[in-house]
Amino acid sequence: MKYLNILIVEDETPLAEMHAEFIKRHNSCRQVWLAGNLEQGRMMINNFKPDLIILDNYLPDGRGIELLQELSAEKYHGEVIFITAASDIDTVSEAIRCGVFDYLLKPVSYDRLEQTLVRLSHLHRVQKQTEDVSQWQVDEMFNTFARIQAKPTMPIGIDEITLKIVQEAFSDVQIGYTAEDIAKKLGLSRTTARRYLEFCSKEHFLQAEIIYGKVGRPQRIYRLNAQIE
Repeated sequence: MKYLNILIVEDETPLAEMHAEFIKRHNSCRQVWLAGNLEQGRMMINNFKPDLIILDNYLPDGRGIELLQELSAEKYHGEVIFITAASDIDTVSEAIRCGVFDYLLKPVSYDRLEQTLVRLSHLHRVQKQTEDVSQWQVDEMFNTFARIQAKPTMPIGIDEITLKIVQEAFSDVQIGYTAEDIAKKLGLSRTTARRYLEFCSKEHFLQAEIIYGKVGRPQRIYRLNAQIE
């Protein structure tokens, strides 16, 4: 897993701190910095070279889209996620042209933000697999950028891309994982990992069993359904 240094550029300090507290729970997070305006953001980008920038548009000394345009022109190595109240089509279109990884409207859904962080982790895993890629791997990378809407039959809180990533973690019926194992492996929170594992168990993709150890609480272990392998 690639561990990320993350910069949040947001002038509303309580909101920035909420973003930071949520992101710190994600297993792929190494460090988080906060900037309250564009000037601070530019300085911290130059000094720290963050892997991911969480960027608001309406800032005291300008627009976040201006910073995004600068980063695009400089071919900045990191990714940018817009979290903003800017819902006008011109800003959205320009952000897409500048290569923004995702665009989230305020008030942000943290379930939605977590899906974005999971997709980013998935993209990094695909990029590390090989230097030469197949068409399937190219498709995987493009599908990671383009969020696939969950199927209408899926319950609230289950995203198709995240579900696929969780299912791909299971390839051998002999190997079992706890929710904590999957959370660490995929960069999810334990709550999210457990939600997807329980969904997979309900759909009979996985089998769940309770293991009672000598010390501590019993653990719920998930394994690939032998009929699926």
